[in-house]
Amino acid sequence: MTGAYLRVKRDGKWKSVEVEYLTDNERSLLLQNRSAKELFNWIDVLCTTLLRAEEEIRHLEDSIFNEH
Repeated sequence: MTGAYLRVKRDGKWKSVEVEYLTDNERSLLLQNRSAKELFNWIDVLCTTLLRAEEEIRHLEDSIFNEH
């Protein structure tokens, strides 16, 4: 959904995982020592993704409710 990936080690292998699919622990470990600028960039990516999702939901609602 976000298209934003971080590298995590799972089952002994490094994988690229979209940030929303990280476990709570993985997310915490990966973000806890990031700079304020990098954390701001992550917040910006997530907010942009939420806005796009909201727009898509509204579009779907309009198409459903305007059919009748």
